Amino acid sequence: MCCGTWQPCAPTAWSPRTSRTGTTSSTASWTTRRKDGDDMATRVNPRLLSEIKRYGAFDISACFNCGNCTAVCPLSKDNDAFPRRMIRYAQLGLDEHLISNKELWLCQHCGDCSETCPRQAGPAEFMAASRRYAISQFDPSGLARSLHLSTVRSLAIMGILGVVFAGLLLWKSAGVPTDPATQFSTATMLDFVPFHVLHDVGIAVFVLLAVVALLTLGNMLWMLAHAPVPGGVGQPDGTPRRFPLSAAFRALWLTLSEVLLHRRQRDYDNEQTRPALLPVRRWFLHLCILAGFGGLAAATTLDYLLKDPDLHVMPWSPIRLLGILSGLVFTYGTSVVIIKRLFAKRQPGPKATASQRYYAHTVKSDWLFLWLLWLVSVTGFVLTAAIYLPVGATWLYGVFLVHVVLAMELLILMPFTKFAHVIYRPVAIWYQHFRRLRAPSN
Repeated sequence: MCCGTWQPCAPTAWSPRTSRTGTTSSTASWTTRRKDGDDMATRVNPRLLSEIKRYGAFDISACFNCGNCTAVCPLSKDNDAFPRRMIRYAQLGLDEHLISNKELWLCQHCGDCSETCPRQAGPAEFMAASRRYAISQFDPSGLARSLHLSTVRSLAIMGILGVVFAGLLLWKSAGVPTDPATQFSTATMLDFVPFHVLHDVGIAVFVLLAVVALLTLGNMLWMLAHAPVPGGVGQPDGTPRRFPLSAAFRALWLTLSEVLLHRRQRDYDNEQTRPALLPVRRWFLHLCILAGFGGLAAATTLDYLLKDPDLHVMPWSPIRLLGILSGLVFTYGTSVVIIKRLFAKRQPGPKATASQRYYAHTVKSDWLFLWLLWLVSVTGFVLTAAIYLPVGATWLYGVFLVHVVLAMELLILMPFTKFAHVIYRPVAIWYQHFRRLRAPSN
């Protein structure tokens, strides 16, 4: 049977599927060759849809390709049949085509496609599950798959990392002060966990994070650069392989302005028929989390570079004030998002808003990421308050240890959890702008 460019007419060869980790999977796959005799082959995974469903609930099998999602999607322009093309890739088992598409990360889950789908197939939820699937495929270690699919393995990984980090931090600890009159302070914290130990373990975490992030990012960039042209299977990207620096820097500027100002998310939210109040809009809450996290990272870096670690500073000093304000914004954003997800109806009705539908589809990996963020922010505030209050409770040293361990776990697990979108989404946005800017003008 010949069906345009989607199904080759040549004979089909079967071979066991080999994963990116070098192991052979039990999932069968078929390799197809094009009719014109070209040696280029396309690997088909017949269980792709069932695999993606494990990363989030959706019923994309109900889709009959009416094209309604493409008609309402703000990202669908010119001849780019989005998100319908992503759905077709999944239905045909073309996993390489699916995860190598930049549109997978350009989607902001506005929910218009799911809200207007006549078959309730949930294309927005399909896109979210596909992103989780892509994260697990970019990771050659298998950690991402475990963190997304198994609660038991997730807790085991978190527990093992926690024990390792706690052991390293307490290796040269002077212990908790035994004198009840000793006030909790920065100096006593650094007696409990010496600064040089904290510094060395932190550097090791950042180096490991950088190596893993570069590996996964390189995998993603290679796939983006070799993504097929829409409308063809197995076709190499026909865009000229040029790399003009002017286009690259211009694309970087456009990406930073779009990400830091949340322009695309803000436009989507403002176009809703029933927009929520500003303090609880999705784009504003996400901006609070991003800005708060960035401010806390900046305050921590400046604190390390510009002052003595043992030096006690007042809360209105510029660096400490930056940390406190950023922490407030960060805690507000994470707290409201968690509350909205906790009280979201698991089965939203037909009158539910796009945000309500979004929060209703929260999966285990979302909770892991959000609770990590919230616990890091809350324990940090407890420690900050304790430094300026006349308290000497020994349990505060436990809070300090938990805070540092959770912060390190959050960072080292970044490429394997929902946090990975901090890497992949800006890269996809940059690549979109770069492709447009480097294209020869007519």
